[in-house]
Amino acid sequence: MYTENISRSGILVAWKGAEATLPIPAMGQIITVEIELPAHHGFGQKCIHCQGTVMRMTNSEQGFPLIALRVNYMDFRSFHDRIRAFEAMQPVASSWMA
Repeated sequence: MYTENISRSGILVAWKGAEATLPIPAMGQIITVEIELPAHHGFGQKCIHCQGTVMRMTNSEQGFPLIALRVNYMDFRSFHDRIRAFEAMQPVASSWMA
């Protein structure tokens, strides 16, 4: 997935998986996304941790959905800390996602 547009109150996400088709969320569903930010030499790499409600879905010209989220919660976090937490959780996640 990648971010098409972002503001303080909303995010437009291109809902496209790199290797697989992603399940499309339902209208009104609350989802959590983390958006990787460009690295800055003084602060290291950060991400925006967001919780949002699905408000709109449309199709892009390329054929994949664009999902509009209304932001409920937004926090800036260290990107590398999040990767380490995900890697530690991955074996557990794999067991219940299979």
